[in-house]
Amino acid sequence: MGLSFLGVIAALAMYAVSVAPSLMARSWAWHAVASGVLVSCGYVAGVVVQNVGARVIRMTSLTIRASEPVEIGFRVCIAALFAIWWLYAVIQSYRRARIAAKLVNMPGETFGEYLLGTAGTVVISWCLIAIVGALNRLGRMLVSALDDYMPRPVAILVGVAIVCALVFFLTSNVLLRGGIGFFRHHAERMNTRTARGIYKPFVPERSASPASPVTWESVGGQGRVFLGRGPSRLDIAQVCGGEAMEPIRVYSGMPRGGSGIEQAAATVVAELRRTGAFDRAVILIAASTGSGWVDEWQVQPLEYLTRGNCATASLQYSYVPSALNWLTGLEPAQEASAALFRAVRAELDTMDEAERPALFVCGESLGAFASQSVFSSVEDVLSRVDGALWVGTPAFTPMHRELTAARHKGSPEVAPVVYNGRRVRFVNEPSDLRTDLYGRELGPWGFPRLVYAQHASDPVVWWNNKLLWKQPDWLRERAGRDVSPFVEFTRFVTYIQVLADLPVAGTAPGGHGHTYNEELIPLWRAILGFDRIFDEAPTHPRLATLDGQWVDEDMIERIGIVVRANLELSDRQ
Repeated sequence: MGLSFLGVIAALAMYAVSVAPSLMARSWAWHAVASGVLVSCGYVAGVVVQNVGARVIRMTSLTIRASEPVEIGFRVCIAALFAIWWLYAVIQSYRRARIAAKLVNMPGETFGEYLLGTAGTVVISWCLIAIVGALNRLGRMLVSALDDYMPRPVAILVGVAIVCALVFFLTSNVLLRGGIGFFRHHAERMNTRTARGIYKPFVPERSASPASPVTWESVGGQGRVFLGRGPSRLDIAQVCGGEAMEPIRVYSGMPRGGSGIEQAAATVVAELRRTGAFDRAVILIAASTGSGWVDEWQVQPLEYLTRGNCATASLQYSYVPSALNWLTGLEPAQEASAALFRAVRAELDTMDEAERPALFVCGESLGAFASQSVFSSVEDVLSRVDGALWVGTPAFTPMHRELTAARHKGSPEVAPVVYNGRRVRFVNEPSDLRTDLYGRELGPWGFPRLVYAQHASDPVVWWNNKLLWKQPDWLRERAGRDVSPFVEFTRFVTYIQVLADLPVAGTAPGGHGHTYNEELIPLWRAILGFDRIFDEAPTHPRLATLDGQWVDEDMIERIGIVVRANLELSDRQ
């Protein structure tokens, strides 16, 4: 079967649109994937339109007559105009994508990589079009076979149904299940290894130490990273000056031997008791991601700012990446976060209010979703915790979505102002704690303080199914500092582009994409009440006793340097 003229035109047009800039700078490989999918969709759509149009013309006996020179001239003019537009669009898209890459401090594609991505696009789109063609031929064969047994319209419906059922079976039971099984097996092996530079702790303030009943093997690969990293009492004293305490870190690996997540949460609470965590000023419940990973940039800054007078608790509910948890179901993440919070909160509720530690919660990505799923509303959060830091919250998180929808008129979706910022603040960067995105001063900020850290260029925060058909406010408002003004909304195309941005979002430098590093230090300073922006003191008795006057901009920079140096000593896993 020959190429469809309209299909080729639609495919070329789709390619020109697909290489337009998006949130992230793509590598040649993701350029090939995103454009390959869109080009194949464009070709198939063009074929469908051409075939339907031809059938309509035959049914209506419509004829358009012109002399051969006129017909040739018309085709040449149309082809020339399309070629000029296409070349202009592709060249402009390449130049604009380079500009967009600079906004997120990423290198972007070189011209050679761009050509490689284009070649990959041809290969991927050809494979996908070949698959569609094979399914089309199979459908025609089925219809021909069924013609002898039933009316043709019924035969067509049955044939289409059989092909759709076959596609569903192959994608869900073969490709999807096989892919999930492959990555699950790989993740299981990773969960048994210990990353480079990670060693078993020896201080009693950590789980899996000689003083702990929790074993080094039971906490999993990411648990070992969490327990093997971080500052010691001497590290904190050297950086911050004065006396410091050994920060507490407790962790429970995945439940084994028939025990459930409640038992894992009970193990964490037992470890908090053993280490004396309930005598500290702050307890932080850090919700892990799908693999059990806990972000050090959310934990270490708090350990330095409190001079070690804190304890961090987490547990593992899965060893597969967050993307696989999203595909297979988010319930384990929600159940684990709820079980751990209930267990710690119940223990705190038995203590005198003046003596118990302040309770903070935090999480990044799937961890942010899981942490927020514990609560029914913002009011529920404020009544049960003393502060929260949620980083890179996914778009499917209900509370985040509801707060964003309730933002003040005139405040952008990338950094909404909610309830005048009295308790909750959304920030793209630390300066947004004081003013909105347009420089307008925010009012008094009481306690407890809840902070959402999210970059305008973070696809994890913005990708959702509505991108298929509806232009989002964050794109329409053009308020993102690191989002190119050349990013345009195109139905279905933008959905695929932002989807292709997800795998590379974590490779962006700090302050962009899904990478949150030093910027979290001033956010913790504000949550603790050390900033004194509005001369308001923390209401929690234990927070009020912490002295934060020594935390100036130079100290924040020093903490960032030592945290980064600590992370460079080992692999993430």
